[in-house]
Amino acid sequence: MTQAIRCLFFGLLFIGLGSTPVCSQELLTMEEAIQQGLDNNYNIRIARNQEEIAANTNNPGNAGFLPTVNTFGNFTYTNNNIRQEFANGESNEGNNAGNTSIQAGAEVSWTAFDGFRMFATRDRLDMEQNRSRLFTSSEMQDLVTQIQVAYYEAVRVRQQIENTNESIELNQSLQNLAQAKLEIGTGTELEVLQTTNRVNADSSLLLNLEDQLRIAKIALNRLMNREPDINFLVPADIPVAALPNLEELVRLAIEQNYQLRLLNFDEQIALLQIKETRSALYPTLDVFAGYNYNFSKAEAGFFLSNTSFGPRIGVRANYDLFPGRNIKKDLANAELVKENVRLSKENLREDIISQVSQLYQNYQALLELNQLEERNLQTAQRNINLARRLYQSGRATNFDVREAILEATTVRDRLSDVAFRMKVTEIQLKSIAGIPLY
Repeated sequence: MTQAIRCLFFGLLFIGLGSTPVCSQELLTMEEAIQQGLDNNYNIRIARNQEEIAANTNNPGNAGFLPTVNTFGNFTYTNNNIRQEFANGESNEGNNAGNTSIQAGAEVSWTAFDGFRMFATRDRLDMEQNRSRLFTSSEMQDLVTQIQVAYYEAVRVRQQIENTNESIELNQSLQNLAQAKLEIGTGTELEVLQTTNRVNADSSLLLNLEDQLRIAKIALNRLMNREPDINFLVPADIPVAALPNLEELVRLAIEQNYQLRLLNFDEQIALLQIKETRSALYPTLDVFAGYNYNFSKAEAGFFLSNTSFGPRIGVRANYDLFPGRNIKKDLANAELVKENVRLSKENLREDIISQVSQLYQNYQALLELNQLEERNLQTAQRNINLARRLYQSGRATNFDVREAILEATTVRDRLSDVAFRMKVTEIQLKSIAGIPLY
């Protein structure tokens, strides 16, 4: 089918379906789909916000390295009835005597030693920031994996559509040939009806495939976070990329797998949390300096007014004899958390090695199957050509030609399916091995 005829055919088909003709659509490349997905996907945007939060949290102040500066002020007025008796026998009385008190000051305090907690906290905040950055990369890798699978699903359906179009074209050619033989008296009406049924069946299949293609495009648009009814074209082929050997893939997976690397961070963070908990076993030492101002005035009493002001410096040591909880139990729980992370990491490592091995063997089997189907397709094409020549010369039946066309269409569909499964397996292998897909 020529390009002009194909555009006309699709145009009439889509006009009947109330859609835009295929020939007016723009080609969506894999790179464009990935870029739009990374820019617009909600999970990626949330992960980037979490990464920024971790970066904002990671500072010397939150780790405890910086001093604190406090100011305070207090003004008090009281109204009292006073009766005072002194040792010399004198007395002092006052009713509704007002007392005014003013206090103000500022203090700078710095923790010089806290059981090494500040150093452990600083390292933990660094780890959490790096982990957040890696988590964003992991989310991006997962999204790109989904986009690529959805993209090649659309390509696979398009290939099946083209295979069906080619089958329609061949059956229409056979229908014309059967009609011509009927007109000259060498054919039968049964042959014409059989080819017409085949064309109708392929046309029905074509409509179903077009619906599948629309669904595949809606799924891809959702991953790119854009309107589901945006239409586009995808390429007609699925490229085959070279993969490292099994040993190299296993090595890369152990070193670069995102989930395994995240667990490595979790293990290191658990170790630092143990250090933070253990710091409670040590005393703390604070250095402080401040300036105080005090003023009081009384309408009755021994002192009518009192004023004091001046700087102060000092060192404050503190040790909790009983902090209200069992720190040893806290440490034991923290050790158990670390052990659980280690066990999870080992379990994931074994799962990854198993997954890579299974996927690699599956890929090799698909590679051999793909080569076999390509040879089958060449045979099926020769079979069609031979059947048509024999039918024209009267040495083959209409059924023989239709079976040859059907077999070729089936082989092309199988070849398309194998190519798609190979691509999905390749994407999964790269994703597990931590090979960047974007």
